[in-house]
Amino acid sequence: MSAERVILGIDIGGTNLRMGFVDEAYNLNGFERFPTAATLGGDDPLDCLAAEIRGYCARCGYTGAIAAVALGVPSVVHKNHSYVYSTPNIPGLDAVDLGRELERRLNVPVYVDRDVNFILAHDIRKYDLDPDGSRTILGCYLGTGFGNSLYINGRIHVGSHGVAGELGHIPLRGVTDLCTCGQVGCVETRISGRYLKQLTERAFPGCFIGDVFREHGDSEEIAQFIRDAALPIATEVTLLDPDCVILGSGVFAMQGFPMERLMDEVRRRVRHPLPAEDLHFVVAEDSQTAGVLGGAVTVMPYVRMGIPFRS
Repeated sequence: MSAERVILGIDIGGTNLRMGFVDEAYNLNGFERFPTAATLGGDDPLDCLAAEIRGYCARCGYTGAIAAVALGVPSVVHKNHSYVYSTPNIPGLDAVDLGRELERRLNVPVYVDRDVNFILAHDIRKYDLDPDGSRTILGCYLGTGFGNSLYINGRIHVGSHGVAGELGHIPLRGVTDLCTCGQVGCVETRISGRYLKQLTERAFPGCFIGDVFREHGDSEEIAQFIRDAALPIATEVTLLDPDCVILGSGVFAMQGFPMERLMDEVRRRVRHPLPAEDLHFVVAEDSQTAGVLGGAVTVMPYVRMGIPFRS
């Protein structure tokens, strides 16, 4: 690894925290995974994170300079790539200037972004989906929640405040369940791994959630789950007319998940003849390292050109 060109990629999820060094050729070295709650469970999560990073570098025997830290979080992040508005599933990461605070503790530039933006950047590169830098691509990642990232005309779209792409938090008519974000009736209250677990326990007592599609894929409950999942995806397709839609993350990767049925349902719900008859899907491999590598894919161009993340 070239010391001056190494990115430390960090992917903080609600369950696991992942780290790895990524060089200029996007080779991943020293990948490790830790429980998030145990890692960030102290009185000051930022001090805990900084200490974990130092310990990780020591364990890996890495003594060179880190060019930057690319930190992906399951949060609402300001477009300055530093300030975190809210992180519903991780205590202590609300209303915090995460990038600058971590920079102060580590003396290394830190770039913060939504974890799904990093994952989408990884998938676009891995599957060579935008060779000319002009495509529009939607990333739909169904895990614990409903992650969504927008890549429009060759770049990640973040919006006026940095919070574009929160497809999981569009309100559903007639749904009154409280979402973890604090709002009522969000898409995630019906389409998420969290809801799927509740559905499995209620409708199929004794069934392990990992087997629910394989064992009960023909049930009306699962059919309704698939129909509901298609609605927000079809809505976004109708709005943006993308070149392709990436479907990825944990729920979509579960054994027996009826992926073709979901695709057909999305096509049925969007306008005909177009985009329905020319709608392309990419099913992304479920990867523990995508967020770490995607962070490096996002940040390395800044490092190469010497461009600061923030003014």
